[in-house]
Amino acid sequence: MIFGEIESFVSLIERATKSFKKRDKKHQELLSTRLVSVFESHGVHRNQIPNVIGHGLTFHDVSCDKRLLEKLDNDILDSTCSLFGINRDWLDGASEEVFSTYTFYKHPQKFNHFLSELVTKCGSENLDGVLLTVDKVDRETESVLILQETLGLINNKPYFRYYLCSGWVFSYWRSRGYIAASVAMCWKNKVYVRGLYLDASTVAHYASGKSLLNFGQDGVHFPNGVRWYAEDLAYVPDVYLKNVDPEENKFGLNAALSLWFQLNSKGFLDTGFMNNDVVLKRFNDAREKLA
Repeated sequence: MIFGEIESFVSLIERATKSFKKRDKKHQELLSTRLVSVFESHGVHRNQIPNVIGHGLTFHDVSCDKRLLEKLDNDILDSTCSLFGINRDWLDGASEEVFSTYTFYKHPQKFNHFLSELVTKCGSENLDGVLLTVDKVDRETESVLILQETLGLINNKPYFRYYLCSGWVFSYWRSRGYIAASVAMCWKNKVYVRGLYLDASTVAHYASGKSLLNFGQDGVHFPNGVRWYAEDLAYVPDVYLKNVDPEENKFGLNAALSLWFQLNSKGFLDTGFMNNDVVLKRFNDAREKLA
């Protein structure tokens, strides 16, 4: 009995020690380690940092985190945050928010202004995007539209900056209309947005702006996502209404269609790829089916 109690006590101490070590390791993460993770998540390898950021850094300086830490100053940190749109407080370890997020819910004109400024600054050929959503009726999870800017090339490989637009609950009828308008405006400006269905926790994780994004060969990368055609939100009724919460007496579906007609009349749903008369007929037919 005594030996069993001692064994249980030792086991408890071991678990507590392991937990403390994990917390301590996280607490001791070097500022330089975070800096390198920022570059790598945007497509810049550690050894390429001097070529991108300059400030007198050498390959020797970036060869390990401890050497890099000795070289860091406010100019390097501020330049990195400015280049990639990263919150300085997060880089310093004082905040959980990596990216500031943009919210345009109920304000398609503001999104259009934001997008126009981005296209003017970057050029549409240097912009594309991905809309992360869930493939079910879910009134809790916010979707996120990630716009990706190609900043430049290193050895013919691009590196990027990201802009996170969130605040839309995809299954809510009002959000559905404004998401469709945002995607349509992107396509109208030749900023091509694809759709990806992911699980709710992953979508919410990235919509919060509290995580660096996964990087792949073509930029932001979600290996488990199921691709769909986000532009169809603007001109295919079945896609526009898919997973919209119908609510009582199909109120949600009817309200979603009414909002589509309002936004379309103001030109917010013109992708530039479909004849509006054809699209109008599709949505009128969909409204009649619901009646």
